[in-house]
Amino acid sequence: MRDNLARAERLRLVDTARRAGDDAPTLCEGWTVRDLATHLVIRERHPRAAAGIFMPKFSDRLQAKEDEYAEMPFSRLLGLVAAPPKWTPGALPGVETVMNTTEFLVHHEDIRRAAIEWIPRRLSKAETATVWAQTKVALLPYAAKAKGPVTIEAPGFGTRTTGKKGSGEATTITGAPLELLLYLMGREDHALVDVR
Repeated sequence: MRDNLARAERLRLVDTARRAGDDAPTLCEGWTVRDLATHLVIRERHPRAAAGIFMPKFSDRLQAKEDEYAEMPFSRLLGLVAAPPKWTPGALPGVETVMNTTEFLVHHEDIRRAAIEWIPRRLSKAETATVWAQTKVALLPYAAKAKGPVTIEAPGFGTRTTGKKGSGEATTITGAPLELLLYLMGREDHALVDVR
């Protein structure tokens, strides 16, 4: 059975963004909800412009697309987030999960957790299992930068250790899979985890 968490999170993010409003803050420093939605649209619809996020030679192209979407009505912009183009790589079987699950989970929480009051979400057991799989992937780049081995523990889902064994202090991060994912993706101050 095809995993639909990426699609579900896309629609949940759009609903949360609509309720928050285009000027609401996010956990992405300096970004409003509109900026975050613009990022998602450019990432999926304009890969050459999206390269400007990482490659300075494409920054002019990225800026031009950001300016273009800044003029678009917010409801239309969210419509583009909700309905990806048919030709996106994410439309290929199996690619949507890899390409979009973490992106939409984390950015959805970027909107939710920037609010003054928020509570952790409860995902289904199947959705949480998918998040755990994504978290194990996110551990690899995180551990590559750590000085010693890093262990993530998700009660009820498992444990995973990777990193430089025998060099540096070991770190163990415990929490629910979504909280671990947020921590590993740079949202340390907003993730409900225990770090030892």
